[in-house]
Amino acid sequence: MLPFEKCPVCAGQIVEKEVNEKIKGGGKAVTLKVRAYVCSQCSERLYSLDIVKKFERIKAQLERPVSPT
Repeated sequence: MLPFEKCPVCAGQIVEKEVNEKIKGGGKAVTLKVRAYVCSQCSERLYSLDIVKKFERIKAQLERPVSPT
């Protein structure tokens, strides 16, 4: 069962699928393959709380200054 019956933006149908999401921070970027709920009409992407927390952790790591070795 999907957590959303309709898209909150356009009321289109939501489908669960794997997507690539680019995370940027500190002048760096990574691309992750994650599960998302995507509107089949307007392509709005909705993510679970776990995925959003993962994005936040990765962005924080990217923004950390690189220590000289």
